[in-house]
Amino acid sequence: FMFTRQNEWGNLPAMKMHTTILFGFLACVSANAALLADFDGNDLAYQTGFVRDDPGSNALVVDPGSGAFVLLNGAVGNNGNYISFDATGTAGWQTASFSMDIFASAVQADGFGVNFLDTATHGNSGVVRAGTGVGNDAEERARISNSIGVGFRTFNGTNATVNYNGEDSADVAYNLPRDASVPLTIDMTRNGDGVTLSATLDGQTVFDNYSLSGAPDDFRVQIMGRTGGSAMTLAIDNINLTTAIPEPTSTLMSALGFLVLAARRKR
Repeated sequence: FMFTRQNEWGNLPAMKMHTTILFGFLACVSANAALLADFDGNDLAYQTGFVRDDPGSNALVVDPGSGAFVLLNGAVGNNGNYISFDATGTAGWQTASFSMDIFASAVQADGFGVNFLDTATHGNSGVVRAGTGVGNDAEERARISNSIGVGFRTFNGTNATVNYNGEDSADVAYNLPRDASVPLTIDMTRNGDGVTLSATLDGQTVFDNYSLSGAPDDFRVQIMGRTGGSAMTLAIDNINLTTAIPEPTSTLMSALGFLVLAARRKR
């Protein structure tokens, strides 16, 4: 099979700033868009790892440099595979958008998960095993301490959960297309100490502004998958992350905008 590449970022439209106050507000955030990996040589640093019985299925990059992708789960039973990206500098983030392409076939068990790992707890690099700090090591549950996880189970039906620090949501049913490359997106917005999270798979809404009680202030991305007594084939590709982070001087710039505008009105 072949993945369709979707890695081109559109140019932001030019904006004419008609007033000083508008300039102040536009300066509030900076966008940090990063292609984490397309496995064709345009990759940020990452590590892979495995647990359970089958080291031969360890998150293999297939045909590196030529339409490559990662085989997260091979068609063998009882393995757990990980790909964990180094930190990209998300401290103080306000919004974050994650996306990747997935390809599934021979779907039986058990599923996959995406983690947004707290770097203060788990460091800036390295694989962190599912269940660390929370006691449940199922990769498809995506539970890790002080971190956000979105899990997609494929055993006894397809059900998804989202969690922070191991505290799961209720199950949400979703449809996992077979034998086709489809996009997965996860969007997050900080909300006080917590976060609201939305997720779509192949355009279908899985979570819609689900509220979590906490969120890491600085995170990095990890993706993991597991097969139990049965198996599934799951490949991933075109992994992207975009974050918006307030500029340190944004409050001052906005205040100056108000002052200048007020001064002009008094003339």
